[in-house]
Amino acid sequence: MNRALSFIVFFVITLIGVGLSVSLRSAAVQREKTRLTAMLTEAVERTNERLATHITLLQATDAMFDATDNAINHVSLTRFVRRLETQSRYAGIHGIGFALLIRHGEETRAQTLIRRAYDVVADIGNRPEAPFAAPIVYLEPQNPRNLAALGHDLYSEPSARAAMTAALADGRPHASGPTTLPQEITRAKQPGFLIVLPVFGVRPPDAQAAAAMPAAGFVFAPFRAGDFFTATLWNGEPPLELRIYDRDAPDFVLYQTPGFAVAGTRVATQAVDVAGRTWVFEGAFASAAQPDFAPVAAMLVSLLVALALAVAINAKMRALAAVRQMHEISEQALVERDLMLGEMKHRIKNSIARILAIARQTAGVSDSLPAFTESFFARLQAMASAQDMLTRSHWMRADLRALLHKELQQVFGEDLALVRLSGPEVDLDERSAQAFGLIFHELATNALKHGRLTEPDGALAVEWQVERDGARGHLRLEWRETSDAEIKTPERTGFGTRLIQASIQGELGGRIERRFEAGGVVIVIDAPLA
Repeated sequence: MNRALSFIVFFVITLIGVGLSVSLRSAAVQREKTRLTAMLTEAVERTNERLATHITLLQATDAMFDATDNAINHVSLTRFVRRLETQSRYAGIHGIGFALLIRHGEETRAQTLIRRAYDVVADIGNRPEAPFAAPIVYLEPQNPRNLAALGHDLYSEPSARAAMTAALADGRPHASGPTTLPQEITRAKQPGFLIVLPVFGVRPPDAQAAAAMPAAGFVFAPFRAGDFFTATLWNGEPPLELRIYDRDAPDFVLYQTPGFAVAGTRVATQAVDVAGRTWVFEGAFASAAQPDFAPVAAMLVSLLVALALAVAINAKMRALAAVRQMHEISEQALVERDLMLGEMKHRIKNSIARILAIARQTAGVSDSLPAFTESFFARLQAMASAQDMLTRSHWMRADLRALLHKELQQVFGEDLALVRLSGPEVDLDERSAQAFGLIFHELATNALKHGRLTEPDGALAVEWQVERDGARGHLRLEWRETSDAEIKTPERTGFGTRLIQASIQGELGGRIERRFEAGGVVIVIDAPLA
């Protein structure tokens, strides 16, 4: 019941904490999503505004040609672009140019315009399978990249040709798909795109040729995508990771920040129309963004509160249980005290009776008071040794080997080099320990007095084993004294021998066998174990 109540309190508080943590987490995710969408929208709007400005420049260039009676020439274009200051005021655009729309066979006309304007001999090439060619004849401002693009046939590029065809159809600016610009003359190449606008200016002088020619050419602006987006979006470190691509060419990425590949899993997406093309903006916050610890903190606080309440309730219930247990222990202690007093009374009576019996029998066989004192004190010491071992085990059991070893040391001293003990561990109860203590003492005393253990040729081996008969054990102990000299059978039975016999038969309910042989004496004791 105590544990159940603590668990219920812990579970309820934890459940509340989990709910609060989930709510905070959901709110944090929604905030992050809203912030991400707002920043992505800002990127889209910046791009639209910059592209609208560049398209306006192309329309202004077309208007400039109209205002000069369609005098499309290098001088007027150069002067116009220089006044626009495109490099400083309109970052991202790579220039403004004019591509002459011609039929095949008219390449010389385009080469002449390029040579007059730039003193460059351009290789335009010849593609008779295409209806038109649109070589770049003018491209300002002059720089190595733009000069390298002179003479390049834009109509030969599929993405540029598609934009030109759409522009001729509706007369509006159109963007090309992703492409590699002819200006890419270094190893550090970038994806690019074009915005083209048809110029319906001066037609060829031949009326039939003019009718077949849809336009005089195209004003166009080339863009290196990386430079364009870097100049358009943010100054310095971008606040989010971006990837921008054309929906019809998703594998040709226009722009991608270095950290987008390892950005977080929440990605916002927006599609925007760019002069007839659809660009897809994908944005995500960097994975190293600061985590929101509020849900975790709420969960930890709820767990701590739940744990504290559960511990407090459990401690209170334990205290009540401890009081009840102390009361029960007190009652049990009173009962055990009465039992212990009765047991002590019984043990003392038995010990006194055994001591009186030993005193009477020892006095009957002693010739003098000193002899009585020595024999009686030795036997009391044997009883005391057994009693000491029982006391150390809290009156439970005494080890047979330890008891035997101690009695042998009392009789023969600390050095037991001629003694060999062998047998399994055997636990003796109080009655058996008292009896075997006296038996071992008497056997050792007899061996010292009548045997040859103190001589170099004397030795003692004590071996025992336990035989099981069901749940009850039976101890068989063999005491073997050996020597080179013969040990004769004693002529009479002394008190020690009778005490051994009485202890084995009366105390233990066993039997003893003695055999005197040429090489020594063997004593075999069989006794049941409690």
